[in-house]
Amino acid sequence: MLLKKTNSINQINSLLTCSVVVAGLLLEIGKIRGQFLAKLESHSRLNHPSATAMLTELSLRAVHGSQCLNHTNHLDVLLPSNSNAPIFVPLGISNSQQVFVDLGQGSVVSITSNDQAEKSAVFNALIVSALFATKNRLRVIVYATNYCHSVEIAGIVTASSFAELLGFAEASNRGCVVFSREDFGDDDISQLCEHNVAIVCQNALTSATTTLHAVDSTWRLSPHNLLISPFGLSGEQVATLGELLSDVVRCTDESTVSGEVTADSTVALESIKEYKVLVRTLGPVEVELADGTTIQFEKSKTKELLAWLTSHRSRPTRSAARTALWEFTVADATFTNVVSDIRRTLKQTELLSPLEEWIPRTFSDHLPFHHSIVSDGEVLRACIAKAQNLSPDAAVVELHRGLELVRDLPFSGTGYLWPDAEGITSQLVITVITAAIMSAELDLQRGRPDGVFWATAQGLKVLGAHEELFALRMKAHALKGDLAGVRFEFDSYQRAIASDSFSITEPSQKLVSLLNKLTTGLVVQESCRASAVGVCARCPCATQCPNASPTTSTHA
Repeated sequence: MLLKKTNSINQINSLLTCSVVVAGLLLEIGKIRGQFLAKLESHSRLNHPSATAMLTELSLRAVHGSQCLNHTNHLDVLLPSNSNAPIFVPLGISNSQQVFVDLGQGSVVSITSNDQAEKSAVFNALIVSALFATKNRLRVIVYATNYCHSVEIAGIVTASSFAELLGFAEASNRGCVVFSREDFGDDDISQLCEHNVAIVCQNALTSATTTLHAVDSTWRLSPHNLLISPFGLSGEQVATLGELLSDVVRCTDESTVSGEVTADSTVALESIKEYKVLVRTLGPVEVELADGTTIQFEKSKTKELLAWLTSHRSRPTRSAARTALWEFTVADATFTNVVSDIRRTLKQTELLSPLEEWIPRTFSDHLPFHHSIVSDGEVLRACIAKAQNLSPDAAVVELHRGLELVRDLPFSGTGYLWPDAEGITSQLVITVITAAIMSAELDLQRGRPDGVFWATAQGLKVLGAHEELFALRMKAHALKGDLAGVRFEFDSYQRAIASDSFSITEPSQKLVSLLNKLTTGLVVQESCRASAVGVCARCPCATQCPNASPTTSTHA
């Protein structure tokens, strides 16, 4: 198992059970994905995450979910601060209380033990705590002359020499903590402290403000004289976390843009209109008949299983479904009861012939289901594919048909673990954005700003800070000659990125340039209208100004 938790004072607790760190790690993953999605153009595709990364994220989300529901979490105890601007980081558990140590400027922490493996695990845990429990308030620098001993996690800077370490510390423009696997002397500590950094070292230091020392696997925290069970991360767990974060970046760097929409998990496009049961995933998960009637099931897991099946149409297996829907080993009877609930409830609709089954019975791991059960995400992808071969008027109608199914962020309010871990939520977001941009661009070309506003509003339901959607809204206002509307949309974009923890904090340079271009053009256009004279081709509004004349010009 990736996540292990022990309660004995003589053993190390896994850092991956610490709610503060797990929440910070998941927030960082979401932030990376959110920043990437906000910049994606239409038809972008995400690579499928690796199996290890997917299982790791599922485990972390399971821990986070259980802690959110558990009202008996450890009380937090902050040790006395060592600095004027303390930054507290979780260190371990003492007497059922979670202990936080200060890693603010000037703090010096010494970790010593005769057991090298345990000492390294505690050291690793404190590195990851500093990275993910402080909301990026600390810059983490690891000093290790031996490269194989460095922690390879995105966001950590590694120095291989003391001179390089001093350079990093001097150049840091925010709080900085140095983790040293090398022995430090008092002179080294003094040089680093001149740069207002915190220091964590794997050897005894006379200048230490906090010492964590182990004797026969019993850890004691000084000068507070606390017996503590510190958090730890084994080398295997560090590698697993590193793979998870690298996988998020890999999906970003290697994403491809294609002019075609692939349908690896989508039903045949020609039969998409013939569905009998619609699984709504673009918002809260619901199951409806084609006439809009909502279906109620007895089992709480039934809707989730249908959502999983329609999201894995090309590879629906019993074992994979059980692994995704339950974080623990589930009895065969439990899973069978959920499948039977689908058969029994949908059979009551009498929409199939007596010779057909909603979920056919098999004697293998394969879990087939009737082709007339589709998801709204599949419908939307089919609408995008069909619209590419239609005239602009017909294409907009087709895209609107799919966009009308968008109600909120995919799987909102469900707490399902597998959609995010498998990249399904992100891909559905991209699908909605693709349809919204296609529809808005067609309406912009046809001079119909109202259509632009509707389509982009549907896209903003799933990603409230998407640059291209706001750019299209600004252009639609400019088409109407509404200068105030252009500025309002830009202000709305700024509010969106300010309120979204997953977004960038500075406005996109692309939108800033567009704002300047549109507002300059509209100001000149208003001036042209007021003076009732034409403009030459160099005027920004030459193609829009109704007073333009081919024979007159205000330019020399």
